[in-house]
Amino acid sequence: MKNHSHKIKNNTKTVCYVLSYYSPEYVRTTTLIEALLRINGLRLFQARNTAKGIIRYAQTLFKLIKIRLLDNPDYYILGFRGYEIFWPVRVIAMRKILIYDHMMSPYDSLLNEKKRMPPGGFLDFLVYSYEKWVLHHANIVLTDTSSHKAYFSRLFHLPLEKIHVIPVGTDEKLFNPASCPSALPSKKFEVLFYGSFLPLHGVDIILQAALILQKEPIHFLLIGGNRVNLTDFHKTIDHCQLRNVSHHDWINFAELPGVIKHATIGLGGPFGNTGQGRRVITGKTFQFMAMGRPVIIGETDEEAGFIDKKNCLIVPQGNAEALAQAIRWAGNHRNELNGIGERGRQLYLEKFSIDNIKNRMSALFL
Repeated sequence: MKNHSHKIKNNTKTVCYVLSYYSPEYVRTTTLIEALLRINGLRLFQARNTAKGIIRYAQTLFKLIKIRLLDNPDYYILGFRGYEIFWPVRVIAMRKILIYDHMMSPYDSLLNEKKRMPPGGFLDFLVYSYEKWVLHHANIVLTDTSSHKAYFSRLFHLPLEKIHVIPVGTDEKLFNPASCPSALPSKKFEVLFYGSFLPLHGVDIILQAALILQKEPIHFLLIGGNRVNLTDFHKTIDHCQLRNVSHHDWINFAELPGVIKHATIGLGGPFGNTGQGRRVITGKTFQFMAMGRPVIIGETDEEAGFIDKKNCLIVPQGNAEALAQAIRWAGNHRNELNGIGERGRQLYLEKFSIDNIKNRMSALFL
């Protein structure tokens, strides 16, 4: 009996999840950790910050060094935005396998999405070179879609077999059909969008669609944004006199399921038609689907099983008229929306659930 116990102990894989991010409970982190906890024969350690601000880096690295010295894990996973502390983590992990979660490219974001650095300049060279160095010095690279996999492989000259696609998923304890049983769907037709109003989200497209539909019995509720992008947002609402649009600065994350249930249909997007927008499936899309609620998504390059008017509604990105038409169709076919939402949930369970993430992650530790 003792020999059997010793064998099980020796077969146990040990993994340390490392994170130093201003939002330590970000959905990418919570779903990965939940998936790792579900893997049989795997022991998980966490060097994850709880502090905010610059002190979070020291806190994470202190925890990491302690785990390295006391437990010496077999694998290290450096979570989202890990490029900020990649080199000390690489040194501390030494020759152990380092898995790097590259869900978003800072180079692509700064150059193409936010346009904060000119192409061909010194900053362009510096950011690109550092990101390429990070990706080549990781043993395994994770990303969220096959479109991102192909893009990163081409842009940074990485072998495709080094990059593994792990969907983002969502917090299934919070976002599920049984959430908020007291929340009732709106009797009016309400369209819901929430997010940080990034360029890829295409909030301007949503407002143009609202303008097209302003004389119809349809109401838009938009939640989120920040001080930078809200100025133009409110100017547009005032200039176009969009009385069919309401805005909330933000709500508590735990309240989102109730808001989703109240809405008639959700806007998952992205609608901005940016490079990144063509390669992602948004977190809010997963949240709507996991709850069995109908969602409108922007057409992307990702082959993910989305079928228009079967498990979602699909519109071309950057096209306000097409978005307005999809919303109008939903208003005229409200009796079909529950079925679309239910089939969307089935797609989520088949391809994007935490159990799916668990299976994909466990294959990395064989």
